[in-house]
Amino acid sequence: MSSAPSVFQVLLLDETKGKRWIRELTAIAVIMGIILFIIPSSYTALGVQSLGHLLKGTIAAGLYLSVLSAISKARDPKYTLLLSMPMDKRRFVFLYALVLWVKNYGLRMMPVVMSVLAVSVNDGKLTLLQLVLTGAGCAVSGLATSLCGTGAVIFAYERGLLRFRTGRSTMKFNWMKREFVRFASDKVLFLNHLGYSLFMIFFLFNAIAVSHVDSRFVLFLLTLLSTASTPGVLFSYEKPYRSLLLSLPVSGKTLFVNKYLFSIAITLPLYLSAYAIVHIYQPAIGTPGLLVLMLCSLGLTVFIKLYYDFKRPNFEWSHTRQMFEHKRKYKLWAMSIAVSAPWMLYSYVAILGIIAAQWVVTWCFLYAIRRGGAAVNRF
Repeated sequence: MSSAPSVFQVLLLDETKGKRWIRELTAIAVIMGIILFIIPSSYTALGVQSLGHLLKGTIAAGLYLSVLSAISKARDPKYTLLLSMPMDKRRFVFLYALVLWVKNYGLRMMPVVMSVLAVSVNDGKLTLLQLVLTGAGCAVSGLATSLCGTGAVIFAYERGLLRFRTGRSTMKFNWMKREFVRFASDKVLFLNHLGYSLFMIFFLFNAIAVSHVDSRFVLFLLTLLSTASTPGVLFSYEKPYRSLLLSLPVSGKTLFVNKYLFSIAITLPLYLSAYAIVHIYQPAIGTPGLLVLMLCSLGLTVFIKLYYDFKRPNFEWSHTRQMFEHKRKYKLWAMSIAVSAPWMLYSYVAILGIIAAQWVVTWCFLYAIRRGGAAVNRF
């Protein structure tokens, strides 16, 4: 079992267990199709001078994903068992980094990168040789990044520099303080939210300040802010404490309100940062009216994701990262983008009309969630 192929197979199966590959590959194919055939090439085509930004972006995303995966895995008892095997640690780090490269780069990031490069070649901004060299560079740097991220986490874990929160109850805190304490102490939950926020700000800044996309595409990019995953897992995260919460004299409404306020508090900086970028580089649309629409969308999308998780929490996870990889993420993304999409009409429709449309879409989703069948695991 300590042979490299066996360990690689165990790690790969553990990372990809429960995956429905038809759905995963379909999602990738849809994203590639949107990049290749729907989004105008002027928005996605890169010149030689922009290849450095693409490489830095893939390196940052790869480092974030590898560190997040390694931290999450280090909390899994099976991972601790694998670390105790009579096997060279450098080989183990390489095999796990290779698994993460296959999962994160080979199956997720590289198809998107190659689609963008293909559009650039078709638009005449890159040559075929530059496409091949850039693709190879992203792939190699991705493996190196996975090695660095995984190695750093394992090094810190083995030397006691990386400590995890114990399973003791935090009920001595008030509800809001409890949410913030748990959020800050769970490294996977915290890094997932922080990494997503930084990536979206980096992506938006490069699109507006570097690529100078027009106002219509800026409004489209802003709708992607609503796909933040943290509000959609906060009730699922209560899996270890569900029985205790149900036994306490605390109403579901009280718990929901506190989680809603907490979700707004941790997501608001992302929206304000995005608005600041738009206001500075495209003041024509970065008006107070846009800020009002963004804040309204923030409140509605957080509410719909939290309400969905309240009615249908996901308790099929053993470590935190699995909550974010559950298939229902596609439903949450679709609902969030649908609620935010009306602000793409900002230049053509009055603000009150857009807000009314967002409320109608939200109400329709709430009605569908309520009427969609009783949830066995609900609070």
